[in-house]
Amino acid sequence: MVRLVMGSQDSIRYFPRKDLVETIHGLLTSGLTHALTMFAGRRMGKTLFVKQELLPAAETWRWRAYYIDLWVRRDNPELGLVEELEGFVEQKQTLKKPDKLLAKAGYGSTGIQAEWSGASNPEIDLQGRLKRAMRALVGQGNESVLLVVDEFQTLAAGKHEDFVSTFRATMQELQPQLKLFFTGSSRDALNSMFRKRKAPLFESAMPLPLPELGADFVEDRAVIFQEITGKSMDAAELGKVFNKIARVPMYLNQIVLHTMVSLTADPWEGFSLWRKALGDQGAHEQWVKLKPVDKVIVGHLASKQPISLFSAEFSAKVTKLLGEEKPYSPQRIQTAVNRMVKNMVLAPKGEAGEYEIEDRALEIYVAARMQGFLIN
Repeated sequence: MVRLVMGSQDSIRYFPRKDLVETIHGLLTSGLTHALTMFAGRRMGKTLFVKQELLPAAETWRWRAYYIDLWVRRDNPELGLVEELEGFVEQKQTLKKPDKLLAKAGYGSTGIQAEWSGASNPEIDLQGRLKRAMRALVGQGNESVLLVVDEFQTLAAGKHEDFVSTFRATMQELQPQLKLFFTGSSRDALNSMFRKRKAPLFESAMPLPLPELGADFVEDRAVIFQEITGKSMDAAELGKVFNKIARVPMYLNQIVLHTMVSLTADPWEGFSLWRKALGDQGAHEQWVKLKPVDKVIVGHLASKQPISLFSAEFSAKVTKLLGEEKPYSPQRIQTAVNRMVKNMVLAPKGEAGEYEIEDRALEIYVAARMQGFLIN
């Protein structure tokens, strides 16, 4: 009997990306850059790569390696970053200024008393804590230090404008001993921090793409299926399924597990079971919560139609589908798109006027259920 555990890529053997590890090591030791950024959509395997390969590899290089996930601290990413850094330092209590200092001086029965409060400006204090923590962490030894910050783009929506500038100044001060590896799942937010001319970290890190897994990954999944079930799976058909799900590794792992449960060796049967589970696990809920115009836009993007969202042709299509008397102008469509970007339904692709569905699960769900164009 196969026990199915969904939602974890660790439930099936990890597929290594050895060449990527070697590329990162080569870049960070080249002297040409001391910081890298890696963008990849959610569920594409970047965090798993960091934990399964990059951090263990850093230990073999005799580096000290530290990992911070800002996504879990996204409500207050600046404080989260500082507290995580302080937590890595052995005696973090020496890093913080006391909330209050009291000084007394006197002679006989007379005297004066002065009080200083260190909590009067929390923004400045947070920047001070950041600098002290980074310096103390790197200063614990002479070896290279690799700091990996996952979902770094959460700082783009931070509360303190000078915080990222302080981070940049301190990281540059500590290089080349300090090496940094930033990951992010929002291309637009990362660009706003690293790629735009007025960005706080403009050109301070080199972009490195996460390569898509290919046929060797698919074949390895088929081998795992045979090892566990004793049945042979058609790797070519599994590859077609992989293309169908936008080449998301986590989803293919889940489909292989569903195929095991189906008691067949047909990956399409696993895909069918996975699609039903996908609807139950949130994609359908996302879809039904969208406004009518949002559904038209998302459906258009999921179907990969070449027509621009802001063309007269698409405006006419939206107007007709929604049955509105007043034409649905490109400006109104842009308003809907901006709202969905803010709500992380859509994401800019980098080119002006081009967008994609942020959540691959929603994209696959919508594409699979569409027959013509469904709004409800």
